[in-house]
Amino acid sequence: MRMKPLILSLALSASLLGGCNMFDRNAPTASNYLLAPPAQAKVEGPLLGTIVVRPASAIRPYDNKGFVYKLANGQWRVDGYNGFLAGPPDMIADALMRACEVSGRFNVVTGSGLATQTDLAAETLVEEFFVDFTDVSRPVALVRLRTYVINRRTGRSEVLAMLIGSGSAPLANDSPGAVADALSAATGIAIAQVIAALPADPAVFAGAGG
Repeated sequence: MRMKPLILSLALSASLLGGCNMFDRNAPTASNYLLAPPAQAKVEGPLLGTIVVRPASAIRPYDNKGFVYKLANGQWRVDGYNGFLAGPPDMIADALMRACEVSGRFNVVTGSGLATQTDLAAETLVEEFFVDFTDVSRPVALVRLRTYVINRRTGRSEVLAMLIGSGSAPLANDSPGAVADALSAATGIAIAQVIAALPADPAVFAGAGG
C-alpha cells in the first residue's frame, strides 16, 4: 500500500522545519476530525459502585491535536496540517465514560463536570497515541492507555486497581481520514481491554478503605 499524500505532508513538514520559505509552495488543505471509537458492548460482571471519569492526561507529544507519526528513520513528526478538532485526552476520557456506562459494571457513571459524590474515580494516562510508519508499506495506529481506579470513600486517594489497554489498527488507505479512523479503531480496542480488566469480585472496590 502506498502512502503518497501522507509521506508528502511529512516531507513538506520536514522542509519547513529545515528553514525553507513556506511561501514558496502551496500548503496542503488542512483536515480535522473527531475521535470516533466503535461502540462498546455490555460485559458480564457484578456492579462495582458509582464512578466519575476524570479528564485524561497524555505523555507528550500525544496530547497534540495534530497527528503524531513515527517515521522509518526513527524520527518523529507532528502533522501540521491534519489532526483532531479536540485534544486526544479529552476525547478519550469521553469515550471511556461512555464505555463505562454501556458496560453495565457501574451503578452510576458521571463526568468530572458534575458535583456528584461517587465511590470511585477513573484517571487515565495516554501512554501512546500515534501512527507507526516504521514499515511504510504497513503503517499502523498504536494506542496505549493506563487507567487508575481510585477510592473516593476516604480522603487518601487510594489506588484500587490499575487497568491497561493496548490497541493497534492498520491504515485502510493513504488519506488523513484513514489515520483518524485507525486511531479511533485502536482507541476502541484499548478501551475495551480497560473495561475487560475490571475485577470480577466487587469486594476489590467495595470493601477498600472501610
